[in-house]
Amino acid sequence: MVTVADPVMYESYWQKMGNMCDITFSGYQSLSYFANAKYLCWFLEPKREEEIKKLHNVFGNAVMDDHYVVVGTGSSQLIQAALYALSPTDEPEPISVVSAAPFYPEVTDFVRSGLYKWAGVARNFEKDGPYIKFITSLNNPYGFTREIVVNGVQGTLIHDFAYYWPQYTAITSPATNMY
Repeated sequence: MVTVADPVMYESYWQKMGNMCDITFSGYQSLSYFANAKYLCWFLEPKREEEIKKLHNVFGNAVMDDHYVVVGTGSSQLIQAALYALSPTDEPEPISVVSAAPFYPEVTDFVRSGLYKWAGVARNFEKDGPYIKFITSLNNPYGFTREIVVNGVQGTLIHDFAYYWPQYTAITSPATNMY
């Protein structure tokens, strides 16, 4: 069972922020299916990317310079895309995926890919070879800031900052490892 979060409970916080966080698009900016065919996320309108970066700059929760914005329908879709993009296609067995609690086994194994598989708790992971590790910070549902904890050297880290916003925690520094 995949847990679903709905951040509507923070609506009053964002209402208090007033128009400081308003994002405005003109109708003509969304006419085409192909917003920018030369861009990594070709269906993302350039104005929307600018507004997303502006919002992060207002709150100081992420360094957006020299980074791409990739949009999806929730974290589960983006996690699947990251796993697919980062998994080697020429290995004899699927790459291991690990994390600290709460775990990602349902999301990792949901599509039953032959490219990656859930391998358990990061702290206990001792297999030689490549792996992918998820780091959620702030951790949902507990609100803890997570550090990199892994027993391996050939890993690719995916940082999930979906909850690194001021309604959840004090923003002490911008996230720079937005991968």
